[in-house]
Amino acid sequence: MQSVSIIGKRVFLSLTLLSATAISAFSQDNSPWSRYGLGDIVPSGNIANRGMGQVGAAYSDFQTINFLNPASYSKFGLQRAIFDIGLDINSRKLSDNKATSYTSNNAYIPYLATGFQIKPIKAKYDWGLVMGLRPLTKVSYNISSGKKMSSGDSVISIYEGNGGTYQAFVGTAIGIKNFSVGVNSGYRFGSVDYTTRVHILNDTVANRYIAGRKVTNNRFAAPFLEAGVQYRIFLKRDTIHHKSSSLQLGAYASLQSKLKSTKGNILETYYVVDEAGNETNLDTISYANKIKGDIIYPAVYGFGFMYESVKESLLQVSADYEMSKWSTYRYYGNTDALQDGWTFKAGAKLLPDITGRSKSYWSTVFYSAGFHYGLEPYKVDGNMHSYGVTFGAGLPIKRYSYTEFNRNNVINLALEFGQRGNRQALLRENYFRFAIGFSMSDIWFIKRKYE
Repeated sequence: MQSVSIIGKRVFLSLTLLSATAISAFSQDNSPWSRYGLGDIVPSGNIANRGMGQVGAAYSDFQTINFLNPASYSKFGLQRAIFDIGLDINSRKLSDNKATSYTSNNAYIPYLATGFQIKPIKAKYDWGLVMGLRPLTKVSYNISSGKKMSSGDSVISIYEGNGGTYQAFVGTAIGIKNFSVGVNSGYRFGSVDYTTRVHILNDTVANRYIAGRKVTNNRFAAPFLEAGVQYRIFLKRDTIHHKSSSLQLGAYASLQSKLKSTKGNILETYYVVDEAGNETNLDTISYANKIKGDIIYPAVYGFGFMYESVKESLLQVSADYEMSKWSTYRYYGNTDALQDGWTFKAGAKLLPDITGRSKSYWSTVFYSAGFHYGLEPYKVDGNMHSYGVTFGAGLPIKRYSYTEFNRNNVINLALEFGQRGNRQALLRENYFRFAIGFSMSDIWFIKRKYE
């Protein structure tokens, strides 16, 4: 019979190979809603959180880095160093009310983070430190439309957008007894490029019209601040038999920030030189560079709870409510088709055996499930709601007990099925996401003693 360690290592190798080939297998994304504001909002949670319906306000554990609420950083295991990275693979099917559909696929890295427990061994407080990089929004669309002019000539308009917003952050949290408080700070930065092409087919008179395009390039950056708190209430505690139940409350806030932007505009005519669609500039009509301005990135607030029961097994049940103030978004003083959004999230996680006595590998796996429902911030075709159902698993590389969980490497998996919009809307989206995260930890510093 194969050992648990061998099974875990084979699972690790198989999923690593899958991750290495995923980005090349999945190509261009296409989301028409990403043309509004700063683009589609990237899921903000760790892969372990996303398997539980994307909860995170009150969530904390030894192993993963919950950057949604920085107060959780104080919960890392003693003298542990954690490296956490994720891979997100998604497929979306866009459909309109005329039964026309389009499918696009994409893969990207949703976060890269490392964390440390840095408190002195005999200290009466917990202290954690985190550094990381993650995307916040993503712009990726290619939309075309056609119409007839009064002259009888056909007009084809093509709208393209690429880019996104990123966040490089350093966070820290201090926990005293049952209370933890933490902050994230760093730099938000990014770039977004928009191109509009208008091509008039000379149906009536040859060479009457030439094609034109407008290109806008944006570069922006600014510091930011996020804060969070968590408080644990023990409902039942048996230190002799290591059994307990508790209720943890949490809240977080990402404050509004003013991104300093520089943009350039080019308006020019062009022509297509070959069948591959390569273009050559014909004449520059107008050009403006280094136009200074501000982009207002909105605030986000959230709160929630997590109930935890520890016996021979571990059970966690959690729920969050999050609000995003996208109505305050401004681009060089201008508004967009955006509104305040909200999301309700709920999920549960189960670890069948925490004693380490079971000989079954699958009894040491975390199993999770959840859902989320909310109002999207894009106000294009009335209010657009979205929902998603999630499933997750945390696969250990080797056999362990729960008390040793912070000494182990874990592969976190999350599956999500969801929809944005409905059949009455002009456009709706059905999507599928598969995400994999690698949480690796080890002792990062021990002061040696010699006798």
